[in-house]
Amino acid sequence: MSDTIIFRIAKPSDAGQIALVQYSVRDYNPIGIFSKMDLFFLKRYYKIILNDPYEVVICAENEDGKIVGFNSATLNASWQMKTLRKHWLSLGVSAIPSIIKSPKLIKNLVQRFKSTSEKSSEKFVYGKGARGEFWAWKKDDSNTLDAVNLSLKSNKIMAVLGASHIYIEVDLDNDKVLAYHKAMKAEVEQIITLPDGRQRALLKKKIK
Repeated sequence: MSDTIIFRIAKPSDAGQIALVQYSVRDYNPIGIFSKMDLFFLKRYYKIILNDPYEVVICAENEDGKIVGFNSATLNASWQMKTLRKHWLSLGVSAIPSIIKSPKLIKNLVQRFKSTSEKSSEKFVYGKGARGEFWAWKKDDSNTLDAVNLSLKSNKIMAVLGASHIYIEVDLDNDKVLAYHKAMKAEVEQIITLPDGRQRALLKKKIK
């Protein structure tokens, strides 16, 4: 791994750079809702997430002080869902540029919003407990060893903060990431089919 990479806890002012990393890897999973949203929405989303007291976002910074990778997780997925519902208006406004480019997004966004309710029958991700979210490394600055190290450091910090295991969701066609988590002893609890036909594995990974 590179000696020039610094791993640190992300802060709200990092929202723009983290959004850029997320945006750079959108082609890896072009069907996913976050891959269809533009930077305006992603910046607003991460601004909200990074102000959530239960959110744990670890970023990887290169020698130029630029964020090239990040791993996000939450100690309380239920709280996060409530936080996102609380900010529904600002998230909706920030989604407008993406919707103008692709009006079909409205249906997807409404489905995802409804799924954040505890009463919803729609399930895209785990809604309770400690949950692993995004793990991304900038497309034009790929470094497999540092990316793996980033994931391991995130798990260690989550364990120190009290999580004994984390829940993760991975689409079945994302075979490399799914294989990695299985190699790290994550167990598939359920396979679900999303409204767009994708199959997604819901996994539980012991970290302590």
